[in-house]
Amino acid sequence: MSTSVAVMHATQARVPSGLPDLADLAHAATPALVDRDTFVGAAVIGLVPILLAGLVVLVKWWRGRDEMFDDLTPGLVPQDPATAPRHRVRGGEWSGTVAPAFAPPRDVRPGVVGTVVDGVADPHDVSATLLDLAVRGWFRIIEVPGERDGRPRDWELRRVDPAPIERLTAFEQLLLDRLFEGGDDVRLSTLKGSFGLTMREAQIGLYREVVDRGWYARHPRARNGRTRAVGLAVLVPLVLVAAALVVTGLGHAHDWSLTPVLVGLVVALVVLARWGGARTPRTAEGTALRIEALGFREYLATAEADRLRFEEKRALLSSYLPYAVAFGLTAHFADLLRHLAKDSHWTDYVDGLDWYDVGGSDGGDLSLGDALSDIGDATTWCTDPGDLFDGVDGFTDAADSLFSFDGLAGCGDGCDVPGCGDGCDLPGCDF
Repeated sequence: MSTSVAVMHATQARVPSGLPDLADLAHAATPALVDRDTFVGAAVIGLVPILLAGLVVLVKWWRGRDEMFDDLTPGLVPQDPATAPRHRVRGGEWSGTVAPAFAPPRDVRPGVVGTVVDGVADPHDVSATLLDLAVRGWFRIIEVPGERDGRPRDWELRRVDPAPIERLTAFEQLLLDRLFEGGDDVRLSTLKGSFGLTMREAQIGLYREVVDRGWYARHPRARNGRTRAVGLAVLVPLVLVAAALVVTGLGHAHDWSLTPVLVGLVVALVVLARWGGARTPRTAEGTALRIEALGFREYLATAEADRLRFEEKRALLSSYLPYAVAFGLTAHFADLLRHLAKDSHWTDYVDGLDWYDVGGSDGGDLSLGDALSDIGDATTWCTDPGDLFDGVDGFTDAADSLFSFDGLAGCGDGCDVPGCGDGCDLPGCDF
């Protein structure tokens, strides 16, 4: 008897201490457990945040639809818009067929028009504003050729004295003051980086104007995300707590009955984060202006030389050009110029283009209007009238690049510090 006991003890001594005992193996082999009642209850609870998130998204979508005047031709405004009946646009934004309009919206500048059309004050809208100020006689744009000798092309902005007798908007005055704060002549290349914040402030000015003039009730880029922010602030901690409970249950009792709660919270979190912020809708006045602007854009995009009315010729290349820039139609203008050059009344189209100078072959400056009125003259630096407007297009692209924050401390692509971003985080944005 004593011998058997000794052998058994010796055998146990030879078993490696690191191996699990039979009880541990039996526990590890136990399948995951699900309590049916707990699982059903957890599934019901998990559906609650999903339904609430879906309801928030539905309400946000409903409230994010543009307004439109009742029983009125799209693009028109009634005599008393304040009391006129209005309704929400089905689908969120009016998308019907527009009739060409032969003139831009009255008393609305190109950058503002571009902002109302798409709800975004993008770089081209600010560049169109700069070009519009030049067309209106506040400064001249002088192209400095450089591509032929290896240097990049540049533009010099030269302030006009005396200034036009005209009242500027706040953001237009801001642009002018910052442009020429160092003198009456400035190279566009020297503004790179340092002028970025001014461009953003002008962007805010565009947003402010579309709100002040009643085309939007709130900031067009405000995503109305307060409800979403509150929901995310509640859901994120709940997701962490639910995840901890599920992991604890799986680790100790192999019970995953509470998993539907975690799944429901995660789905609600994703839905709210992705679709919880609604677009800011236009007012009925804003929708009417947008439709009118789209009609003018349609006209510019389809304009042909033989369809132009004579009284429009003088306004086309100067007054209309900034709107074409805001609409992204500068290339179409260049093609239109090539056709207009064949017109016997060519000089009627080039009147009033002395705001832009091109580099002459002798190194001097040549008015764009002079160059276009005498395409074949040896003093011009190119013979294609469409190519002459490539310089204008290059100027707007260079102005767009001023939105870069290279060289500004604390700013970079995608940053969220005050003064960076899409204009929603600048001081004075909350108006």
